[in-house]
Amino acid sequence: MTFSPIAVDAPFSRPWTLAAPIALASVGLHSGRTIQLSVLPAPAGTGLAFRRVDLPGAPVIPALANHATQTYLSTTLVAGEASVQTVEHVLAALWGLGLTDAWIDLDGPEAPGMDGSALPLVEAILEVGVVALPGLRRRHAIQGGVAEGERSVSVVPSDRSVVTIACDYGHPDAGARILTFDLTPAVFAREIAPARTFCLQHEAEAMRAAGLAKGGSFDNAVVFGPDGPSSALRFPDEPARHKALDLIGDLALVGAQWSGHVVAVKAGHGLHVALARQALAPREIPV
Repeated sequence: MTFSPIAVDAPFSRPWTLAAPIALASVGLHSGRTIQLSVLPAPAGTGLAFRRVDLPGAPVIPALANHATQTYLSTTLVAGEASVQTVEHVLAALWGLGLTDAWIDLDGPEAPGMDGSALPLVEAILEVGVVALPGLRRRHAIQGGVAEGERSVSVVPSDRSVVTIACDYGHPDAGARILTFDLTPAVFAREIAPARTFCLQHEAEAMRAAGLAKGGSFDNAVVFGPDGPSSALRFPDEPARHKALDLIGDLALVGAQWSGHVVAVKAGHGLHVALARQALAPREIPV
């Protein structure tokens, strides 16, 4: 994969938005509906915000942790009567590339699943490019931590944005892994964005039986079964990298450029969002 330096080298010290609108469409992983996604440039101070353009008045749902509700299998945001599910991959693509301000328009209740990763959206962003906005990007040192049994997310003080993922899914191709990296646009684009969502075969069967993951398929998820993964892995530790992608998307809900070394051990959306709520940055300009 070759990426344009226009966005991947964009410094996190500046606020950024898209140079032009982009649009993608695909099936939602959980709803099974085909959803149109459009991401549009926005002025400084807008933040990242979803708009349900299929609903009267196109209600706005800010991408902030105090709007996060359900976190089973994905992260859902709610504002008033409007909601949007599975926001983490879209937010990871924008935040991972350093974008601070954008309107995210959807014509349905869930973000499209694309190929199960953030790569299609990252490639679309890099194709149109990004532009710097006036002022300096707000920085917010995060701290704290949350735990549930052996699962936890905690923050070690750092003047950089660093992520460590520790996970083990008990499968020969998805076993114990530890992944650590500095979160920069270039690292995100090359090393994290291509990692796809995944599950174990018995988990997929249970979700199907429960009427969940209606849009899940081998085209947008990797399923680990007795014979190995359902498709060739993009990285030997692709599950760990995808957990990092989810974490980055969920921590975009902090609402400012965060600094700290985030250590996630066997964590998921619930713990990610709980940490984002603890670390939620004060809003200087309302969405």
